[in-house]
Amino acid sequence: MVAPGWLGTRLAIEEGARLLRADGRKGLAARKTTVRRSSRRRPTTRKKATRQKSGRNAVAQLEAELPPNLRDFSRRARRGLTRLEKRVDTARRDARRRWTRLLRDASHQLGRIEAEGERRWRKQSRLARRDAVRMLRRLERAIEPPLARGAPRKKTARRASGELGGSGI
Repeated sequence: MVAPGWLGTRLAIEEGARLLRADGRKGLAARKTTVRRSSRRRPTTRKKATRQKSGRNAVAQLEAELPPNLRDFSRRARRGLTRLEKRVDTARRDARRRWTRLLRDASHQLGRIEAEGERRWRKQSRLARRDAVRMLRRLERAIEPPLARGAPRKKTARRASGELGGSGI
């Protein structure tokens, strides 16, 4: 009994038949298998031995670098501390300069913002005053008596220099 495609595994096992593929060849198709590898490789005994030796060598080097007596050690430590203090002082000085520069820049920026705000405020207040004057004029015209509206306005007389009896010079 051969059906197109794969025969069911259970049916093939029950009948004792081999699995047949649709192309007529015998056998199972190869499956991809993933190989599980340990993410951490275990060091070999040689590496372990060299690590122990290098650890011993590091201790030996450290001991060799230490001065033989306390006086030499304290001199060496004092020199190191002096050098470290100088480095700290220069780092502080540089930081202080940076902070001062940042503060100065922030102050200048604040001054520019303040000047811009002042300029805008003056412009806005000038426009507001102009609008207020226009509104008051319109209000005056609206509440003027009707007779005064139709009559031409009186012009104020200008004083000529000859009227005062001056020399006109």
